[in-house]
Amino acid sequence: MPKAKINDIDLYYEVDGEGDWVIFVHGGGGSHLDWARQVYAMRDRYKCLTYDARGLGQSSGVEDSPNGGKDLIALMDSLGIQKAYLNGWSAGGAAVSTVAQQHPDRILGLIMTDSPFGFYTAALNKWTGEMLDKFDKGFEVFGHAYAPTFAARDPESYFLLTALQRLSASKRPDGAKNYKEHFGDAYRKMRDTKPVDYSKFPVPTLFIVGDEDELTIPPLIHGTAAAVGGSKLVQIPGVGHSAPWEKTGVYNAVLMAFLDNLSQRNHAGAAK
Repeated sequence: MPKAKINDIDLYYEVDGEGDWVIFVHGGGGSHLDWARQVYAMRDRYKCLTYDARGLGQSSGVEDSPNGGKDLIALMDSLGIQKAYLNGWSAGGAAVSTVAQQHPDRILGLIMTDSPFGFYTAALNKWTGEMLDKFDKGFEVFGHAYAPTFAARDPESYFLLTALQRLSASKRPDGAKNYKEHFGDAYRKMRDTKPVDYSKFPVPTLFIVGDEDELTIPPLIHGTAAAVGGSKLVQIPGVGHSAPWEKTGVYNAVLMAFLDNLSQRNHAGAAK
């Protein structure tokens, strides 16, 4: 099993396919397997890298999503990846957007899947304040991870995804109170950080959100996308916070169209 010794941990990763690098970063409490359906669909055209974030899956350490960018860029360096497309789902968006901001010359394109994280905007300030209040009232994150219709509409996918997410369940805080105690400082930082000007953001960026997302709600993603200059936004109907699984075919088509368009432009420019 491949593991990279980076920073102070052993990070588990997998590589599949050939072509330009696409790095997938899963959300909180997840694992590299959360991206299995995307890797399967894309491996004939892209070289896909997935990994277990710090403290989750088969990686050592303690989960630390706000600082995931440090591990991501260290993993790229360890594997000799000079340039890549980055795709972050939910909390994984903090890692990919941080790297895109700090190392834009190494990022071919950025995809934020159901995620505003790492972009400090007025929309994020408002949302995190509301979430902290919700946690005090017993709001459970994993109780809102999918559209209400997902289980009935696609029971097989629902079964598989919930089974995968149990892999790291024992490593996560249980209940709204414990969740807030563990991640409260990160939420308060997002709530209190002054909005940053992203109007000239240099990396081509795509935001994807489900119109039934009850966590990173559509107004939050719309507000974030509006603040990130030049970004694109796609809202998928009938989908909650888990777009890559809830409507895999639709999600993959949106993702591939964005990547293929950028890839054609990048390779055409390199050939001149």
